[in-house]
Amino acid sequence: MRLARRADARAWHALQQAIYDEGKAFVGDGPASERALADRLQFAARHSATVWLAERSGELVGWCEAARLGAARLEHVAMLTVAVAEHSRRRGVGSALLAEAERWAREQRVRKLSLHVRAGNEAALALYRRAGFVVEGVERGHVRDGASFEDNVVMAKHLVAPEAPA
Repeated sequence: MRLARRADARAWHALQQAIYDEGKAFVGDGPASERALADRLQFAARHSATVWLAERSGELVGWCEAARLGAARLEHVAMLTVAVAEHSRRRGVGSALLAEAERWAREQRVRKLSLHVRAGNEAALALYRRAGFVVEGVERGHVRDGASFEDNVVMAKHLVAPEAPA
């Protein structure tokens, strides 16, 4: 597990492309270009965001991206994106990435981690539940997959209990 650098953009892009090609995890049409990913890594290094890479035997097998929301009223929240190469799933990579994100969040005084996951991605839902995430909402029919539609599940983990309304 290590922090990503601008020079990792090509390998990160290749991993993203492989996961996009599976067609089950992401909602977008494909990964950003290598250049855009390199720029994102450079931006993250200077702002309230970070990307961790998981490697096994020199091969990139997963990543976690955490970004704090920019508005002052939302700066206590960090959005996560987590993905693991198909051949490395169910081997602790996702759990390790989430633990690293939580450690970072606590250091940054983030109070809440949030993420989105496709309802059909049962392995990811189970991973997030084991890590203490709970469902906060479901966006019905949010993701089009060919001729069918899938729900988008919004999950979160409160690192600090939310304060009761006044």
